[in-house]
Amino acid sequence: MAATTIIDPRSMKAAQIVAEDQWKLFLDDDNRVSWSIPSSRKRGLYYRTTDNGCTCPDLKYRPWVACKHMLAVRLQIALDQYAAPAF
Repeated sequence: MAATTIIDPRSMKAAQIVAEDQWKLFLDDDNRVSWSIPSSRKRGLYYRTTDNGCTCPDLKYRPWVACKHMLAVRLQIALDQYAAPAF
């Protein structure tokens, strides 16, 4: 019997955000990197996102689960670490 894999919608949307590569990087006042990710619904609206926080409404209403923006940042960080040369 073949195994069935279930991918949650937020993870799929996060992968799409990474693939589209339309975000901007920022160095915040506390020397931490954050990403400005465009809204998928409102043109010209961006959400400031880190691996553990976001300004989007989804996270405000569901703080117990990572939003698609945070998942995208985590995925990009993992990809960057994987692609980095090992010394």
